[in-house]
Amino acid sequence: MTLQRIGRYEILRPLGRGAMGVVYLARDPQIERELALKTIRFEEGDRSFNPEEAKARFLKEARISGRLQHPHIVTVFDVGEDGGTLYLAMELVQGGSFSQRLADPGSLQVWDRVRIVAEVAEALGHAHERGVLHRDVKPANILLTPELSAKVTDFGIGKLLTGDTDLTSTGQMVGSPAYMSPEQIRGEKLDARSDIFSLGVVLYQALTLRKPFPADTLTTLVYQILHEEPADPSLSRTDLPPELSPVLRKCLAKKRDDRYASAGELAAALRAVLGESPVSSTSGITQSKMRTVKSAAAVSAVEPLAPTVTAPTRQAESESPTITSGKQMGEVVRTAEAQAAPPRAKSLLPLVIGLAAFAVASGVAYLVLKRSAAPAGETPPEPVATVSPSTVPSPLSAPVPTPEPATASGSAPATASPATGPAVRVVESPAAPSTASPVPARRTPKPKVLPTAVAAAAVPPAVPVQTATPTPRVDFTYAARRLVKVNVSPSQARVFLDGKYIGISDDWDGAGGGALLNFNFEGNHRFRMAYPGYRDLFVEVQIRRDATQDQVEIERDLEKGAPEGPLGPPGRFRRPHYKTVRGAVLNVDPPDATVNLDGKDLGPASKWVTEELVLDAPGVHEITLSAPGREPLTLRVLAANTAGEFQAKIKEKLKKAD
Repeated sequence: MTLQRIGRYEILRPLGRGAMGVVYLARDPQIERELALKTIRFEEGDRSFNPEEAKARFLKEARISGRLQHPHIVTVFDVGEDGGTLYLAMELVQGGSFSQRLADPGSLQVWDRVRIVAEVAEALGHAHERGVLHRDVKPANILLTPELSAKVTDFGIGKLLTGDTDLTSTGQMVGSPAYMSPEQIRGEKLDARSDIFSLGVVLYQALTLRKPFPADTLTTLVYQILHEEPADPSLSRTDLPPELSPVLRKCLAKKRDDRYASAGELAAALRAVLGESPVSSTSGITQSKMRTVKSAAAVSAVEPLAPTVTAPTRQAESESPTITSGKQMGEVVRTAEAQAAPPRAKSLLPLVIGLAAFAVASGVAYLVLKRSAAPAGETPPEPVATVSPSTVPSPLSAPVPTPEPATASGSAPATASPATGPAVRVVESPAAPSTASPVPARRTPKPKVLPTAVAAAAVPPAVPVQTATPTPRVDFTYAARRLVKVNVSPSQARVFLDGKYIGISDDWDGAGGGALLNFNFEGNHRFRMAYPGYRDLFVEVQIRRDATQDQVEIERDLEKGAPEGPLGPPGRFRRPHYKTVRGAVLNVDPPDATVNLDGKDLGPASKWVTEELVLDAPGVHEITLSAPGREPLTLRVLAANTAGEFQAKIKEKLKKAD
């Protein structure tokens, strides 16, 4: 082994350091593939851990990870030893960790956070079916691809449910205390529901950006996990979907029998909140082992999280695996149990029941009196129809109405009548076949038949008919849940999104330095592709949670003709030099070089060595560096939340002018 090579792998640079080793960016010369190389080396004389046990644990990680093949689990390619250093060759995941994303609240929307946790649940379901517990589920062990897809890693302390010797010696605990289940803290035998509790902690943290059990000391943390209910997140975050509270409540139940029976069941519940179908084809969870997702009414009947608000306290932020002796943890648990339980309010159930009964009785009496008071010969008004909660669709699982899509010529006109309600426009399919899934038709509610007198009274007064404003031309319409890939020919075609120039087609194909467009909220977006000598192409993309595909590809050829709008910047462009999620820092030689961003001077490059140059996303920005006696340099920097790198580190040296 050398610093340049471990085994057959060429070392490029370190990616991170852990308690017992380093993770490198490496290259496999045999297949010319970059990968992550996780290493562990035992230093002689180090008594902080048992080398033989650590070696056995590392090899166990390789065996466990090797048997898990799932799209949301990091793939392990190889394992070996070189010069006393053990190594694990793994899939390279370039989007950072979930914990890094949560540290930057603006980089992920609520829907993306819920979806990521759902993908982790599917991955855990796959592992549990193969007899593997993770036992250290936390944001740091959830990696993200540039497309924000989850990849669970570090099954190194996972415990085989059957057929393996437990490497954790008696009297030791393995894991991160803030994410441990009550049974894990008590040292009891674990099953899949322990991972579900840990993932519930992750979900709570992802939604509120704080942990459900805040504590200054380990003793307080243990007591909270064993005895206290976390505050309902909707009390502090009014923008959260209400359906998530019962899901969190079930994940974080103190008794394991009260939690979801499987990670697949949790994944299905989260997919229902998102308005999506469970991803059973790639989850490794068979349909026979998945329980039917409860209806929105049934879920809402689950007891909500306790509406208690605790004072903000500093949390233990360390997420590195912690090994605590059983004797020490036993003392912590006993100390936590000895703490006086907080005073509990008397039950309000009898009072609530009494008030409800009084309200019902009052309502019945009111209707009886009103009906009896009707004038002779006049028909009493029909009672207002009530709707059972079970018939009310969930506001998250039901299709969310979107603005009426613009259509090409030939669309059926919208019609309406007082009886049937608002108009419904039928969108014709484009002449050329679309590669995207068709937009599901929205079901029109069945009209309610009313008595003649009531129906006549319900007809609104006539209003003057106004001339409809012509809708912009749309050549094709697509529907997706969040991702859009642009693959338009010519590849230099300029792409305009909702009227804003964002780059060329090559920039948004997800390959060769490009990225995908990721939309976090439902709504319609209008694309225009333009290039000299070609007719503009107009595409509408509907971002909907009920779409059948997570990603669609706009794959079209522009037709020869005259452009209809602005063409964007002239010239031909190469692929982006750098990619970033939010901004960049500059390390430029000479440091007094002038920085120009999209035509605006921003001062010397030395200003942006530590201060971040924030870039609007999505879009491709031009940064021009210039200095006296040096050749100017123009860089293209792509900014998108699927770019992978949080902050581009631009290191350039300007050449001397001839």
